[in-house]
Amino acid sequence: MTRIKPTREECRIIRNCAERSAGYRKVEICPSTKCNLKYDRGAHFNILFVTDEPTNWNDTDLADNAYEWKDFTKGIELKDGAGIFDFYVYGPMGHWKELQTNVTAYYDGGKLVRVDGTCDGTMWKAA
Repeated sequence: MTRIKPTREECRIIRNCAERSAGYRKVEICPSTKCNLKYDRGAHFNILFVTDEPTNWNDTDLADNAYEWKDFTKGIELKDGAGIFDFYVYGPMGHWKELQTNVTAYYDGGKLVRVDGTCDGTMWKAA
C-alpha cells in the first residue's frame, strides 16, 4: 500500500472533467467511499481495496459521499500503485446545489491515467 498526494496537474484534470461533465464552470466535487456488498471490508476511497471486480466494481456500493475535495487532495492510498476514485459532482454552486454527474479517476503506476464521466465515457487519457 502506497500513499501519494495527487499532483496539481492531476487535480486540475479531474476538476476540469467534472466541470465539463456537469456543464457548469464551478462545481463541488465530493470523493466517495465504497463498500463491498458481500464482504465486510470497511469503506475506502480507493475502490480497489473493497472490490473483487476491478473492471466494473459491481460488487460495491456507495458508503458515503460526504467527503470534501480536500480529503482527496491531501493524499490517497494506492494498491500496488493503482487506484479507482469515484467523485460525486454537484452544481451549480450556491445554496441549492444538486447532483449533476459522477466522474471516476483511474491511477496506475502511481499516476493518473484516465478520467471517465458517467454519461461522457473517457474524458481524459494519459498520452
